[in-house]
Amino acid sequence: MFIVIPITMAAAFSNVGTIVAPVPGSSALCSLKSNFLNLIHQADISVQGKTLESTQAYINICKHFQMISEMSENDLKTLGHSVGFSPVLDNPSAARYNPTQAGAGTHGGNGLCNNRPFSSASEYQIAAQEATTIINIANTAIQHKLSRYVDTSMSVINNVIYGVATSNTLMTATNLASEFRPYYETKSNYMIWYDYAVIKLNHLFESIDHIGLTQKLDVSLRIWLNCGTVNVTVGGNTSGGGSNMSYNITPSNNTFSNTCPLLVHYEASNRIVPTLTTNIVCGVYVARPPVTNFASMNLSLANAAHPLQNCRLYYSQITMNPQHAVNYNNTNTNKKVIYRSFVTNNYPSVSSGGSFNQLINSGIVHPTGVLIVPFLGAVTGTSGGLGDGQYKSPFDTCPCTTSPVSLTYLQVSVGGQNVLESTLQYGYEHFLEQVNLCEQLTSSDFGISTGLINQNYWENSKWYFVDETTSAPVCAACPLGKYKAEPGNFAHTSCQNHSIGTLPALKDQTPALPC
Repeated sequence: MFIVIPITMAAAFSNVGTIVAPVPGSSALCSLKSNFLNLIHQADISVQGKTLESTQAYINICKHFQMISEMSENDLKTLGHSVGFSPVLDNPSAARYNPTQAGAGTHGGNGLCNNRPFSSASEYQIAAQEATTIINIANTAIQHKLSRYVDTSMSVINNVIYGVATSNTLMTATNLASEFRPYYETKSNYMIWYDYAVIKLNHLFESIDHIGLTQKLDVSLRIWLNCGTVNVTVGGNTSGGGSNMSYNITPSNNTFSNTCPLLVHYEASNRIVPTLTTNIVCGVYVARPPVTNFASMNLSLANAAHPLQNCRLYYSQITMNPQHAVNYNNTNTNKKVIYRSFVTNNYPSVSSGGSFNQLINSGIVHPTGVLIVPFLGAVTGTSGGLGDGQYKSPFDTCPCTTSPVSLTYLQVSVGGQNVLESTLQYGYEHFLEQVNLCEQLTSSDFGISTGLINQNYWENSKWYFVDETTSAPVCAACPLGKYKAEPGNFAHTSCQNHSIGTLPALKDQTPALPC
């Protein structure tokens, strides 16, 4: 089963309240961050009125980690496009950090930024010979995401293949809409991108994948989507062809309350952003944009009309041979379904250089692992960077990538017993070890594999995973060997240079009955 959500991105350039016409390259202004799951903040599912998997905030972050740790390179190249990935992961080596909240010349935003789609330099920083070369390193995954949208506004640029007119193009926007293909168009100087977010329910709920065939399924599904608008301030764009252009945003100019799935792209020229632009107002919405009032731009005036006006759920129907159906029903009556789920917590304010010790959950039964995801926290002041949680940034690929900040002296305990033999200066070798112990991620004949997470990726985008499969406490008084519900803690010393927010997620195996 999978759902399809009609996603519309809309944007406008403003010059002190007056709309500015887009340029031919403005179709490269926006894209969705990798993985359509990042459009979802939380979700729950119930069967016949009984909750199967309860509501968990930031489920997109946990599920994104699970997907990239289980996908292969072939999966990414063949199936990735359909579920919102590029053929390559976002390049964390292309990220830059700007601590100045007011913005600075040649910076693609404030805080951690990874929004440069184009460059003539090497994809990796190993080829850098001077500072200007490092500045121009691009995130090539963005280029693939941009190619997802057919530009119907400039038929001449597109070699007369796609366009508005029917007399000199092979395919029009009407043709693309009838085929449910993502495309870009302009209306009254507003920019509009139409997309179709395909989300497999087994990527969101593992229980759905393990239920199997049923004659009747009474399911209720609730999904909370990450939709909102951002107002980006553009500086240094009055002269010089945009070579000294800068982006910045304040928390009050960002209506995303949780994850921002929108990425606003940057290039130090006027090939994407027109000259004299002072603000970029853009957002992500379902079907059509609402009324907005940033920089005197009302995106509802774009009159965007998504070809798909409602969300859809697709499922398979199978006709079985009657004899086989009877046998299947008899052997699968009262079938026990075992699946993995997450319980998440969010601690947005962990002081830099300080010690942190926190109870995650006191009622988890049969925990199999804990995933700790550190993000740059909200810091106020002129040198505070974004001034908000890293996952709210329209300039960074977070939560698809995190940051290179370190957690030191890491320890996890279950039921008062330490899981790790000693506190760890956690590195990539520990990540491999813990993944191997859990045996929940993919493996290969040539040793340990962690899906798409290699050493270079992990060192620039850190995920801390600790196995708990060997530490789940069994009730000694129970002859059935059931698992007890015990409190779980984790402790660490945070990054010395920046306050962070941490998202610990306990992974458990369900159902497991407490005594």
